[in-house]
Amino acid sequence: MDNSDLDSIATGSFEFKDINEREYRFMQIDRIESLLAYCKLNRNQLAKLSGISKSALYNKLDKDGNANFSQIELFKIAKALDLSVVYILPLSQHERDLVKGPPVPASSLRFVDDMLGARRDDIEFLHGVHKLFKEYIQQRKN
Repeated sequence: MDNSDLDSIATGSFEFKDINEREYRFMQIDRIESLLAYCKLNRNQLAKLSGISKSALYNKLDKDGNANFSQIELFKIAKALDLSVVYILPLSQHERDLVKGPPVPASSLRFVDDMLGARRDDIEFLHGVHKLFKEYIQQRKN
């Protein structure tokens, strides 16, 4: 299947339907660079933390180049930044408009997963603690 065939596929409400591969690649690079800035890391530090060679990382973050990240490399970057792989993927304009804060660390997402599998009384107890904590914070503000 060549690119002309891809253009004829009905995509419905797919968030990237009007984006070509090069634009998507730019969005991927922008996403990784914004996460690096948020984490206060540079490319050399990311290369070391992720185990991706500096030359490969620089190549793939070069907007004038053609190299793309593999799934494993995206996994390594996410792991190095303590983020879910989902945070490494490009965001549609709608998603960028909705994002109001920093990404949630993967360790926190693991906590949420653990809580979803917890006993009902444990969840209710933690909910009560959270509610009291929010009230305490609000009182301190006033």
